Amino acid sequence: MNIEQNVPLGRLTTVGIGGPARHFARPQTVAELEEVLRWATTEGLDVLTIGLGSNVLVADAGVESLVLRLEGELAAAETRDSLLVAGGGAANAVCLHRTRAAGLGGFEFACAIPGTVGGGVRMNAGAYGGDWRGILERALVVSAEGSAWRTPDELGLEYRRSALKPGEVVARAEFRLSPKPPDEIKATVAELQAQRKAAQPTNKRTFGSVFKNPEHELSAGRMPEAVGLKGTGSAAPRSLLDTATSSRARATRTRRTRSA
Repeated sequence: MNIEQNVPLGRLTTVGIGGPARHFARPQTVAELEEVLRWATTEGLDVLTIGLGSNVLVADAGVESLVLRLEGELAAAETRDSLLVAGGGAANAVCLHRTRAAGLGGFEFACAIPGTVGGGVRMNAGAYGGDWRGILERALVVSAEGSAWRTPDELGLEYRRSALKPGEVVARAEFRLSPKPPDEIKATVAELQAQRKAAQPTNKRTFGSVFKNPEHELSAGRMPEAVGLKGTGSAAPRSLLDTATSSRARATRTRRTRSA
């Protein structure tokens, strides 16, 4: 397994900035992924995975860790009967294309999530009333100790989070979908994409909304939804804007490289 050194990460993110990864690997099989994770453990390195880089802000100084980008069969997607079978590095857009061609519905909400299957499992990604937990059958999780399939309950999927630990990487996932005419899938996707385009600057370099989650059962993103304020806006006092900016800056330092 080839380990690259000092690989610039900015080019792998949607915002296009950030320093290099001290160590970088592109495993293409489960065996290669297991090998490189064992190597990281031997070297005492933290392991971070980067997908499409749509929710990642990399420090200018770089990352003193092993950063992984899943490729090859770990980024492939196919359908088998009513299942979508995809690698952790498979782009959601590719998966949606496969499911539409096979006449399988249920994955349409993912058209609004510019990330990968593995990143979706790690954060229980969701949009427009759907999320990974609602369609995920099981996921293959790999660590330095080996690999094992886990159910949504075993993964601890909750609102925008999971129980996956550092060093655990989602290599594959299987989603249970339902038959649906391709034209209906296409129409649903077009409607959701229109909603997203009307609400977000899809043609700009962004990584979406950034919040600092409080120590509370509700996440920062869930709070405005819970009180019916999602989608509203107002001019905040300068002091609040300054506070929010400081909070975002602190939060993004801890996020660095996560799957997307």
